[in-house]
Amino acid sequence: MRGCLAEGTSTLLPLSDLAKIAPEAHRDALAKYDDTAQRQRLRDTVIPGLDRTWTEVVFLSPVHPHAIWQAWLEIRGRRRPPAEFWAIPAADLPEGSVVVDRTLTATGDPIDPREVLPFDRASHRAALTTTRQNRAWLEECARRGVSGAWFHGIPHVLAPGSVPLDRARVVSWEVAP
Repeated sequence: MRGCLAEGTSTLLPLSDLAKIAPEAHRDALAKYDDTAQRQRLRDTVIPGLDRTWTEVVFLSPVHPHAIWQAWLEIRGRRRPPAEFWAIPAADLPEGSVVVDRTLTATGDPIDPREVLPFDRASHRAALTTTRQNRAWLEECARRGVSGAWFHGIPHVLAPGSVPLDRARVVSWEVAP
């Protein structure tokens, strides 16, 4: 999940909305995109079909976080420190949410419309295993002795606007669903 929790509420907001309520936090969050030219362009990348930019949506993973934690344990033989995530009912996502699976374009390039599909709230179930691409990414990180970008190589559900957390559960990635 990549979004910003609106202070005093139980709602995830797109990064762009944070500018209005917490300008300093907004600046800090945007700064993480400054490390490469590709990531700098990412901030302005338009999501086909939504006509919103990268910072105007909330990013959610359709893969349960335990799947990534488990893959890392298998690859490295080490547990990751505890981390918590929200498990948000699919029915609570805004109408018009989409799934983006960047298999044709690179970071910072315009997203090919074929990489974007409608999100089906009624039939969605969180995946309990990670993707082949994510596992390859984790293996590469292990080879290089680094960690992070845990959800790289996983399609993402992008919500066009705020996401309520009223019915969300907090889950820990080290605990199997």
